[in-house]
Amino acid sequence: MSNRGKEILIWAILVIGLGAIVFGIYGAVAQPGEMNGDVSNLIAPITADDRTKGSEAAKAVFVEYSDFECPACGYFYGMIKKLEEEKGDAVRIAYRHFPLAQHRYARVTAQASEAAGAQGKFWEMHDILFEKQEEWSKSTSIQQNLLGYAMEIGLDVDQFLVDVQASDIDEKIDRNVAMGTAQKITGTPSFFLNGKLIQFRSYEELKQLVEVELSK
Repeated sequence: MSNRGKEILIWAILVIGLGAIVFGIYGAVAQPGEMNGDVSNLIAPITADDRTKGSEAAKAVFVEYSDFECPACGYFYGMIKKLEEEKGDAVRIAYRHFPLAQHRYARVTAQASEAAGAQGKFWEMHDILFEKQEEWSKSTSIQQNLLGYAMEIGLDVDQFLVDVQASDIDEKIDRNVAMGTAQKITGTPSFFLNGKLIQFRSYEELKQLVEVELSK
């Protein structure tokens, strides 16, 4: 093969490889739920065990199975936050833990969020974990990151250190995982609206799905 032919072949391989990477990112970020295989279309109803916000009388109930270290979950976080800000109590939002084994800090950050929840600040820790995901996910001292966040949101740090190791927190996370596994969820994020699996690629698509439910 001539040198010119070799150059063309190398560039062709690079282009194909880049296309595969872009497709992979698009699939992981833009298609929540779709990568999870045969996911059950009906979700377990919200219970007192769930972390929720919004009115219990809301006509639209939005449930997310998520992992704080999941990049796609971080991508969709902003959309869900905007939905909450725009719709307020008209939408009830629930967060369920589904830490993935390939994410080294997924479990400990789930534990940290629940330890914050024991002091009434689950959502504050939830928000800071997603907003600073890029920072702590690359950390070599995750405990220091989490202690810093605990102080930043005003937790009693001594109590936080006790609660983060509590067996009941581990058991709650395990219950969330078991619930998701029973519905054949294998990846994150997975979103449900009024009990049914949904997919959306943009905030406008999410908003339209919610408004359909609110209009019923």
